[in-house]
Amino acid sequence: MNKRITLLFSAIIFGGTIMAQDIHFSQYFSSPLNLNPALTGLMNEDIRISSNYRNQWKSVSAKPYSTISASIDATLPPKKKTNNFFGLGLVVNSDKAGTSILATNQANLSMGYNMLLAPSTGGMFSVGFQAGAGQKSMNYDNLSWDSQWTGTKYDPSLSSGESAIGSGLTFLDVSAGINWSQMMGKNFRLSTGASLWHVNRPSISQSRVAKDILYMKFGINAIGQYTLPSRPGTSILPSVIYFQQATQRLLNVGAAWRYRLIEQSKFTGWVSETALVAGLYYRLKDAAFINLRLDYKDFSFGVNYDFNVSTLQVASNSRGGMELCLSYKKALLQKQRYNPKQGLKFVQF
Repeated sequence: MNKRITLLFSAIIFGGTIMAQDIHFSQYFSSPLNLNPALTGLMNEDIRISSNYRNQWKSVSAKPYSTISASIDATLPPKKKTNNFFGLGLVVNSDKAGTSILATNQANLSMGYNMLLAPSTGGMFSVGFQAGAGQKSMNYDNLSWDSQWTGTKYDPSLSSGESAIGSGLTFLDVSAGINWSQMMGKNFRLSTGASLWHVNRPSISQSRVAKDILYMKFGINAIGQYTLPSRPGTSILPSVIYFQQATQRLLNVGAAWRYRLIEQSKFTGWVSETALVAGLYYRLKDAAFINLRLDYKDFSFGVNYDFNVSTLQVASNSRGGMELCLSYKKALLQKQRYNPKQGLKFVQF
């Protein structure tokens, strides 16, 4: 009985928190356009296609929460010799939550401009913008109400006594961000930035008689890559992200270990690099999670699992959710007349 009561109250609190926050991924750097618009096109390669899938709270809900994201971004080749370049991208997100299948779908165009301001250290300042449309909907047929309880049993054929508040809505969403990346010494690279989401504060209410403003969200992202001097094929990637949206806060800290299994051939290019990445992270007052990723040629496949450590673990038995990611990255500009990334290296997300 105590466990059921805990489950009930945890579900109420948890449900309210989810409705107040944007989507998020534990493999956050595997979904760069959801992390900071300024990361658009900021990569060692010239084109990047990423897909993420997250399924969570299967242990506490008959309808697990699921989130899918797909994005593509690319470097635009400059018309003259320069280390400055544009990045252009598109990200599509779909999130479904709970018995009512509360759905949020978004499609955003993203653009970034990257300027080399410190050539000696590869210091690059990036600014990015993102804009698009969002759509929210929910299914009232799956919900139950007090008025459908007869006193002895639940009768779904009875009227709920509730008036429909709308089947869906569409809204405009605008976001922006900045980022700085550079070499710090011979073996350490750093990428850090800040972002501001929902600058226009759109209403996401499905009711025509009331407004529900989507709060602006402020974010900070930072990731480093330290290559071991004695082992050039091995590196450590510490990272931290922080988001605040109204009273909701999200803080992730952790680090990954990247070990190169096969080195890329320097002259023929016939042999591509293969590397294994393993990470351990913590999300404040929520979960601890592990991440494994294989980088093989131009592809990366990652898997992540969250272990719930919040008060909800009484009901969840510490089971959070699984996450998968698949990405493709390719260098295309090496044979072009002008390669804006000539001599530059960025953190390997």
